[in-house]
Amino acid sequence: MKALITLTSSESKRLIARGVKAMPSVQNAQKKHTIIVAGGTSNAFVAEELLSLQIEDKSGYTMGIVTKGELGVSQSSKKTPPYVICKGQALDVSWQEYLPKLQRGDIFIKGGNAVDHTGLAAVMVSNSMGGTIGAAQGILYARGVELIVPIGLEKMIPDVRVAIEFMTKSAVDEAIGHKVGLIPMLGATVVTELTALETLYDVEARCIAAGGVDGSEGSVTIAIEGLDEEVQRAMEDIKSLKGEPPVIVH
Repeated sequence: MKALITLTSSESKRLIARGVKAMPSVQNAQKKHTIIVAGGTSNAFVAEELLSLQIEDKSGYTMGIVTKGELGVSQSSKKTPPYVICKGQALDVSWQEYLPKLQRGDIFIKGGNAVDHTGLAAVMVSNSMGGTIGAAQGILYARGVELIVPIGLEKMIPDVRVAIEFMTKSAVDEAIGHKVGLIPMLGATVVTELTALETLYDVEARCIAAGGVDGSEGSVTIAIEGLDEEVQRAMEDIKSLKGEPPVIVH
């Protein structure tokens, strides 16, 4: 059986968050290890799924944000600091404080701004020290800590490597909004809508189109194929997340 689904940006974020939660390594870390859910609007959905809570203002779960047609910083009055989850429970500690304690088996979750067809993801940074990923990446590599990047297909660009090489040739002189750089996240486990669908259900998933209007900007259309019962199960679950509210900047 083959079926088509179209997801808005926020619906994609919800599906991806559920896919992240269902990953074997994440389920193991939920029971035995620590998960840091760094800032980002997609990560707000992940935190909600992992902790069974609601983050009212998801724009407050990030620092950098793209809104109103420019690169900026979240001005939310309802800031939620990134969660550190140890054996399924949120700790009252900052992620920066816990970062040096990370060990193999722990997981660091970081959103991104670009992904290409090879699965290479990158994140924009305006902080001169490389922001969150600049602080974390060395420890993650040195200790074999899995880096998971939940990222929607709306953020697919032609070639992340080419983009990074172009950006590092010279400094940015002018920008609409904040000036940023681009940092690759080599070795990351990238989770898109396709990954989520194939993790949650015994189906094959392919993105066949993207875009829309009147609130469906950034949407993706995906074809899934598998046994009737699996496709129907996926469709029922997808219908349950339809209508996920968009992320509004407060």
